[in-house]
This record gives sequence, structure tokens and C-alpha cells, in this order.
Amino acid sequence: MDFSKAFDLVSHLIVLNKLNKLHLPDRAINWILSYLTGRTQVVKCNVSISLTASINTSIVQGSGSGPMLYAIMKSVFYTISLMNMLIKYADDTTFLVPSDSDVGLVDQFSHVKHSADENRMIISIIKTKEIVFRRPNPRLCINPVAIRKVTSANYLLEITLCDTL
Repeated sequence: MDFSKAFDLVSHLIVLNKLNKLHLPDRAINWILSYLTGRTQVVKCNVSISLTASINTSIVQGSGSGPMLYAIMKSVFYTISLMNMLIKYADDTTFLVPSDSDVGLVDQFSHVKHSADENRMIISIIKTKEIVFRRPNPRLCINPVAIRKVTSANYLLEITLCDTL
């Protein structure tokens, strides 16, 4: 699953509410709050400089705390079946749903989409991919989610998965 502008759309209010639920020391939450608030930006093009604009959403992707704050945002994603598996890595999320699962891919994806919507995270349907591994038996055809079906996919930039031998 791919999220549109994953780090750019993080709501400061939502991430701070999640931090408060973790029962972190006030000093830690205040440090993160000071890091997120009062940030501004300007754009310079040649000699022209824009007006200063406040930054009310986003976390800095290249920062030390950015990935940690994003991981806290993604804590809302979980499987709704013990048979299904969820793998999270930075802004990538992968679901493994066996064909004999008591909760199928369509229901699992709907659950994640609902959680994403509640947390103002946008799933990029165009970039999200589905790959099905199965024995060649037409009776075992799985109804796809409304995402692009592929026959191979790179996973974490190191492994290529294919649906053929």
C-alpha cells in the first residue's frame, strides 16, 4: 500500500493525541510539540521570495524524529484476523492475506482504508499494488480490491516477488 504524501499530510494534532495516549513523560511530549509548532517556510525563485507561511501539517522526513512520528501515525493499522499479516516499514505497508483467511483481502483493505480516512492519511490507489500467489486453479480465483493487479513487485527495494515459478 502506498500513501500519498505520507510525511507531508501528518496532522500535528492527531500525532500529538496519539503521543498523549502513550503516557510519555510531559518533557518528551513538550519537546516534540516545540519541534512541530511555530515552523514556517518561504519559497525563493531567482530573486523573488514569497511571504512566510506557517506549517501546520507534516513531519520532516529526513529528521531523526520524523520516521518515529510517522510510525506512531501508522499504529492504527492492524490486521482484523490472526491469519493475516501486516508488515510496516517507513511509509510502506504490506498485507499478507492467505486464501483460507477468515477475513479476506477486501474486508482487510476496507478496514485499513477506514483507519486511514479517520487519521487523514490518503492511500494512493494508483500506486498501491496487489499480487496474488496461488496454485493455478480457476476455482480459487480471489475477488480483487479496486487496485492495480501486478505479476511482480519490488518489496523494500531488495526483494522482487513474482507470481510465476
